[in-house]
Amino acid sequence: MGWTAEGSTAGAIDVATPTTRESRGVTAFCRRHYARLAIAVLALAAFNLTFRLGSEIVTEWDESLYAITASEIMHGGDWIGTTFLGSLDYYNTKPPLNVWLVAIAFKAFGTNLISLRLVSVLSAWVTVAVLMWWGRRLFGPPVSLLAGLVLSSSFGFLYVHAARSANTDALFALLILLTVVSLWAAQEHPWRFVWVGPLAAAVFLLKGTAVLMPLAIVLTAIVLMRRRQPARWLPAAAALLLFLLPVVAWAVARWQVDQWQFIEKVLGRDFMAHSFTVADGHSGSPLYYLGILVKHQYDWLLLGALAWFLYPVGWAQLRALFRFTSAGETLATLLLSYAGMTLLIPTLMVTKLAWYLNPFYPVFALGIAWIVARGLALASVGRARAQTVLACAVVLALTVAEGKLLWYSFHHRDLRRSVQGLLLAEGDALTGHRVFRERWDRGEIFVIRSVLRAERGLAVDLDDFMVQSRPGDYLVSSDALQHPGLAVVQAHGPHRLYRLQETPATPRSGAAGIR
Repeated sequence: MGWTAEGSTAGAIDVATPTTRESRGVTAFCRRHYARLAIAVLALAAFNLTFRLGSEIVTEWDESLYAITASEIMHGGDWIGTTFLGSLDYYNTKPPLNVWLVAIAFKAFGTNLISLRLVSVLSAWVTVAVLMWWGRRLFGPPVSLLAGLVLSSSFGFLYVHAARSANTDALFALLILLTVVSLWAAQEHPWRFVWVGPLAAAVFLLKGTAVLMPLAIVLTAIVLMRRRQPARWLPAAAALLLFLLPVVAWAVARWQVDQWQFIEKVLGRDFMAHSFTVADGHSGSPLYYLGILVKHQYDWLLLGALAWFLYPVGWAQLRALFRFTSAGETLATLLLSYAGMTLLIPTLMVTKLAWYLNPFYPVFALGIAWIVARGLALASVGRARAQTVLACAVVLALTVAEGKLLWYSFHHRDLRRSVQGLLLAEGDALTGHRVFRERWDRGEIFVIRSVLRAERGLAVDLDDFMVQSRPGDYLVSSDALQHPGLAVVQAHGPHRLYRLQETPATPRSGAAGIR
């Protein structure tokens, strides 16, 4: 049985549509109602990205670092020599694109938890939209819709250091996808290769030496396609120029701040420490990322395995898939380069972190979508029972994926049981006042300094607080403190917020520690 192209786009390969039964089944339904179904998928993506976005804690790694630095930029800090708690930041050795964008969001929408995550949310939503557009051009409506469904509900893509946080990884995944799409578009329109330059520059300004990943994809694809594509030097030269201009401009500006101190850390320590040594104890075997996929994406993996079991894809079919036109061979090269580099580079690095897999999730979603769409299309012209089983499995996988997202939001990221939530609940009252605690983590520092515009203080125990404080000051503790000078004003889970009364009582010695 053959497979036909979508027809509206040269080189597209509609792998989900049998040539003889196009008017039947799931494929025909997706064709007739594509616009409505695409809007529904994008609406689901928007819901998953924004539901309770302002009701989840600011996480320590690395969201709070970007949050504090961006807030300092917004309040009169240096946009080039970025700071953390008032000093030049040499811990977060990433160029400043992410904190620039977060600072712009703060300026536009105020300093709050939603504007903190706005850049990542928009990046992830655009990634879903671009993947759906590209998937339709390549493989037809069913693959497009399923790919959007898989990606927009993938736990790793949304929650692991990515879309629902202020970290760099959601934007990184988008830039990698756009690089691959630019390579694909350049096969028919060579000057579209120029887009690779500014996209690579954005990756460098976002994540430093992680620019090696898109460059590896580009070089691998060019080398593998060299037999079939003539050299196009002018677009490549223009792309290189557009890469160098913003990168060199930032490097020169940063050099004027502290010469080579920060740039050396970007090019040296950050790359060397994570590539060739185990940073902060984050080690793992060569199968580490396979384990991450199974842990976070088992719902969609099981669906893909079921579709493959019901309708196996032989090696001959896989080879035939991309051998109808030179465009098909180019597509195979791009997809293999995309999937290969986003898996191989993290695997080769000695430091293993779950979010290094984020650029792989769009091509993972595309692969699962193709396998499932193919199975649904074949079932529609064959066994009705198999089609019902596979359709029910799609619904079940989506239900499990959505359930994971909701459960994690309420049980692991909920503000209501945190000190951050306690502070935000009394936001208006705390503004301009001092709030004491035994120890502040970085997420709490961002909330109290930047969101509430209050002053933080340190007190090792109740006696220390009574010595340092004045009427109107606040104290955060997880202990049930008893003191005539204190009044409980708020309680969130195990945490309580106390206020020192206008006429403080004499402190008692030997008071309990503050936790």
